[in-house]
Amino acid sequence: MADEALKAIIGDPLVEIYVLLSDGWQAGMLELDFRQPGQCELVFFGVGKSAIGTGAGRYLMNHALSIAWVHPIERLWVHTCHFDHPNALPFYQRSGFKPYAFMIEVTDDPRLTGVLPRSAAPHVPILE
Repeated sequence: MADEALKAIIGDPLVEIYVLLSDGWQAGMLELDFRQPGQCELVFFGVGKSAIGTGAGRYLMNHALSIAWVHPIERLWVHTCHFDHPNALPFYQRSGFKPYAFMIEVTDDPRLTGVLPRSAAPHVPILE
């Protein structure tokens, strides 16, 4: 994404970004996008490797849910994919999300294009 496009998104007053700090280090982050009336997309959500299994993800998700539902929305949604942590979908379901649609998207592997390191998503084979 071009820098100007990114600046426009994160500078939009209807986009909220939060960082979870733990002992001074960034343990996780989330982005909530309220730009569609009546809806909120949980655009980015995650914790660092060292925070996995510590309850940080549950804490951050509970925070995201409480922030989102304070707004006048009817729908809160999130996308997940095979590049996410293998437990992402079950975690979202335990958080109250329900699968709405499944899609197959074909794109270049970001590990082969240099967008992500080759070590990302080790549970997904790299096909060259």
